[in-house]
Amino acid sequence: MWDTLRRVSAPIDRNPESARLTPYHGFLFFLLSTATFFDGFDASMMGMGSQHVREGLDIAVEDWGFIYSITRTGMILSFFFLLFADRFGRRLLMLITVVGFAVCTGATALAQDAFQFTVFQTLARIFLTAEYALAVIVAGEEFPARHRGRSIAILTSFSTIGVVVMAKVQPYFLLDGDPSNPVHSAVMSALVTAQGWLGLAEDASDWRTLFALGLLPLVVVLLLRIGMRETKRFEVAQQGRVKQPFWDDVREQFANARIPFQPEYRRRTLIVTLLWNCVHLVTAPAVAYWNIYARGDLGFDSSLVGSIIFWSYLGGVGGHVVAAWMIERVGRRGTCAGFYVVAGIAIVGLFQTTGMVGQYFWHILTVASFGAANTATHIYATELYPTEIRATGYGWSTNLFGRMTELIAPTIIGLMIPFLGISWAVSVVGFGPILGAVLVLLYAPETKGMTLEEIQEDLQTASSG
Repeated sequence: MWDTLRRVSAPIDRNPESARLTPYHGFLFFLLSTATFFDGFDASMMGMGSQHVREGLDIAVEDWGFIYSITRTGMILSFFFLLFADRFGRRLLMLITVVGFAVCTGATALAQDAFQFTVFQTLARIFLTAEYALAVIVAGEEFPARHRGRSIAILTSFSTIGVVVMAKVQPYFLLDGDPSNPVHSAVMSALVTAQGWLGLAEDASDWRTLFALGLLPLVVVLLLRIGMRETKRFEVAQQGRVKQPFWDDVREQFANARIPFQPEYRRRTLIVTLLWNCVHLVTAPAVAYWNIYARGDLGFDSSLVGSIIFWSYLGGVGGHVVAAWMIERVGRRGTCAGFYVVAGIAIVGLFQTTGMVGQYFWHILTVASFGAANTATHIYATELYPTEIRATGYGWSTNLFGRMTELIAPTIIGLMIPFLGISWAVSVVGFGPILGAVLVLLYAPETKGMTLEEIQEDLQTASSG
């Protein structure tokens, strides 16, 4: 295993660093931003449509958290795509994940029951989470050191923009008794036609038109095929690799998957894993239950809910902008820890406030602080591993073990709701990000302004010292 890593590492140029931004970086950023955009677009789609989906498929509110948790296992299973991105390349895996996400989300619109809905959404999350992770990894490998943190911060902000767009789009599809519009009618007509072709019972539920929008990313596939190049760092890392049969490649990559847990990398894997779990302990139940809390407990209609989410996530983009500035000036550690603390306070305020003005305020602060904190954590997950195992290490720490609380928390909170109510059931986990801030200050390194190769040299020296 270690011989393989050394063989791959040996011919690496110590400075495969872009000296400056080029037009290709602009084109690449556009392509990558579509991945992060649809991450937010799809995640908010399930949240905003939750009430309609539950009613249409006859799902009890206490079962929704379980279904939400099951679909989130797809985010964990996305680890396997990242594992093979270190063997077969970032570009190929990006292409596969875009197609897979679009097809599975579109298929969700045709789901006949809760089981099918859960299966299609789980598969969609597998592809989309891998696509998002690959976008962050590619940005980290391709952009110059002085622009890397800022580029990733702005790139991840497109996830927030995706939520903003969904907030504005959803009233045209989740009609709540309002008259239909040409776009809704056209999509519904196409869905009813598809149901007829497939021999499915005709069902014109509004939520189906929303999920049909998941087919839109297919238009990105052509650009990926034509314009995206493999990252320079990955190509250099492949120099000297001996070509072998496909299944030998697969077996070797599974063997190399254990490298992030070797003593040299174990501390890095542990710190990133713990940070993500501290964040997801809160964000997962917040996304799963806020819409239900606002609609059921507070009595807000879909228009008001959409307005709150729109302005919250629009304001939340400011969190990414502030993070982009602070990450390159204050540094990763201070930015990450500071926003973790604010995020923990904000989520409690969100679920303890019943007034409309308070909901606007706390939602904006929640989205902005978590957006900034997540950005800093993504940067850590990208920077702390060498190119040969970057996607594998990212997959273990971010997409697999880092999402344990995201998988478990919605179900546990769903069990607590009958006793505590939604507001207190979510509020009790608000300590998670504050614990994450402590971990950052105690154990996370500062990587501001360093190339990826310089970071590896520093971490190597620290682990052997």
